Amino acid sequence: MTITWPRTSPVRRHLRWVIPLVVGVVGVAVLFFFAAQTAEEINSYAPGSSPTSLAGRLVLLLMGLIALGVACAVVTLVNGSRTLAEWLRTRRRAAGRYTPDEQARLDEAARLRDSWAAASQLRADLIARKVPPQVTVWDLAPYADEVFFVDAPVQYSRYYGTDVTYTQTSGFYYGRPSFVLAGVAASAIGNASRRSAASAQAREQWREHQSVRMLVSNKRIATRLANGQWLSFDFAAMSAVYPEPRDWTLICQFPSTSPLLLTGPAVPAASLLTLLMTHGPHAVAEHPSLEPLSLEAPA
Repeated sequence: MTITWPRTSPVRRHLRWVIPLVVGVVGVAVLFFFAAQTAEEINSYAPGSSPTSLAGRLVLLLMGLIALGVACAVVTLVNGSRTLAEWLRTRRRAAGRYTPDEQARLDEAARLRDSWAAASQLRADLIARKVPPQVTVWDLAPYADEVFFVDAPVQYSRYYGTDVTYTQTSGFYYGRPSFVLAGVAASAIGNASRRSAASAQAREQWREHQSVRMLVSNKRIATRLANGQWLSFDFAAMSAVYPEPRDWTLICQFPSTSPLLLTGPAVPAASLLTLLMTHGPHAVAEHPSLEPLSLEAPA
């Protein structure tokens, strides 16, 4: 993944302030010319006998002259300031000086590139039937003959619906018919809103979004939740696997529990190992979703 900073071509960048400046100069010159012509016409009459229309035209021309000059000056200054700021920003980045936000984006892009390159190399090693490097894990009891290959943070979610209760209100309204109707309508609207909100909360959706620690071994994917609890998702218990390295996601389905969604830079490597253990070595080379790993990291 490569960060591409927004850039404007030098010509377009300078046109922002050059065009308003040229329009302003030309417009002011034209208005000034007509104002001078009008003033000469006024001077050609005897004092106090010039037509009122000429005086009015002169006033309008002078007002237009001032308005156009001010407007073009403001636009030129604003666009010129933007152009100067872009130029200074480009010079700063070219010198390797970045704001904290820009540096964070660069660091994230570098992390994604490194993770993608590591996953691409892991795929090549698995296709060549090479055993990937192992990692040492002390805080999770391993299964018999279990070895770990990935230890990294990821985003975790589960997909399921739930039961949601809501309180339906009603009231006794006494008085004028308009007051009673308004009260009944307000209660109905309130109940409908609560019912709709409860229905939206109850429907199946991705839940439990959180950052977790993920371990991947030759037996399972294990996650340590934010509350410290370890959950194991054995490869032998998976009924479907949907790797999407380009989106940095992996979805696993199970016959006896809710689907699992993992997202993050380490997920392509987890996807490779999961497919290896659930589908066999040929899946690492042939699965269509893994083909992007032969290319550069997605932007």
